[in-house]
Amino acid sequence: MPAIRYETPDGVQELHVDSSEIEYNDETQHWRVKRGEKDGRDVYELVPRERVFSVKIIGKKTDTVVTQT
Repeated sequence: MPAIRYETPDGVQELHVDSSEIEYNDETQHWRVKRGEKDGRDVYELVPRERVFSVKIIGKKTDTVVTQT
């Protein structure tokens, strides 16, 4: 299961999400992580790249592991 570890004001967080619920945006340099739904809409958290300690994603089709530290 994909995981992202990052720094928050409350300390280090580690989230485990489906691979379809996490992606990196090169333009904004943020990780976008789905955190749930509200009123029928998806809710995302944007995590700035500089606050991320590590990301591990396993590809759905190839089972390739990508780790960014």
